Amino acid sequence: MELLPQKISKAIFLCATMVSDGQRPFDILKEELGSAQDLLSKYLIYGNGADKAPTGFMLEKQQMKGLYFNQSPAKDVALAMVSMRPIPLGPIMEKLLLTPENYGATRRYYIQTLEDHSLSPDAQEKLVRENPPEGVYKIKGSDHCPFFSKPQSLHKTLLEIAQKP
Repeated sequence: MELLPQKISKAIFLCATMVSDGQRPFDILKEELGSAQDLLSKYLIYGNGADKAPTGFMLEKQQMKGLYFNQSPAKDVALAMVSMRPIPLGPIMEKLLLTPENYGATRRYYIQTLEDHSLSPDAQEKLVRENPPEGVYKIKGSDHCPFFSKPQSLHKTLLEIAQKP
């Protein structure tokens, strides 16, 4: 969005960290984690060696189920768990430099997931309040993965956004 705004007609943030200029996605996650930050440190991965900064983290399957898939059907969760990989830290630790001319010129929409245990509905509300998009949509009964927990609702919402002039 910042580099090629002319190539993006609409940006859709799906239960995502929609950050402002100078903010890091980690800043939002840090607020969500609170005291769990110490717990998370045991899941850090040191891909460049133990003496270097961590490169990612990988939660245990039970934590992932509770955070990401708390409303999703068991068969979808089983399939998703096979594909799960470590989450890289680099992209979420970098402060973003966003300009009104580029990032600000892109039409943004936010889809909130109201049963999300990974990025709470309160945190999603705060993101929308602090960095208002053009439109906000809410999917009731959805966890962090609405493509599993509420695929029809997600599909309907995406079509509605796509059809906006």
